[in-house]
Amino acid sequence: METTGIAGAAASGTASKGESGESKTGMGSDLFLQLLVAQMRYQNPLSGEQDTGQMITQLALFTMLEQVIKVQQGLENQGYASARSGALNLLNRTVELIDDEGVLVSGPVTAVSFRGGQPLVTVNGQDYYCSALTRVEGGAEPHG
Repeated sequence: METTGIAGAAASGTASKGESGESKTGMGSDLFLQLLVAQMRYQNPLSGEQDTGQMITQLALFTMLEQVIKVQQGLENQGYASARSGALNLLNRTVELIDDEGVLVSGPVTAVSFRGGQPLVTVNGQDYYCSALTRVEGGAEPHG
């Protein structure tokens, strides 16, 4: 009966991993968590099959994995915020970039937009990804 619960968790973990597009070569964190929860759900602490040290180790791993996931999410959010800020700082600055056909384009950034989390700058009426930038001129003018 215990194996059924764990096998069910493993099967559902594999299905969700395939749908999300994660790599199929390693065990994802969702699958790890599902297996750990299933094991803890179906174990009998009075049976003596698993000692207290192993259970504490598993709980510590579970807690550590949760913290690593939170740190990763924080870093992703910080990177997104940094990209937004950097793109907004390009407004009214003269830039050079290479377009999709390899042509050098130069002009002032007149607008900034975001598509799929990626910043785009508008130069000469066309939108370009910031990754196409090769040069940025000028800086903030002093006030006063």
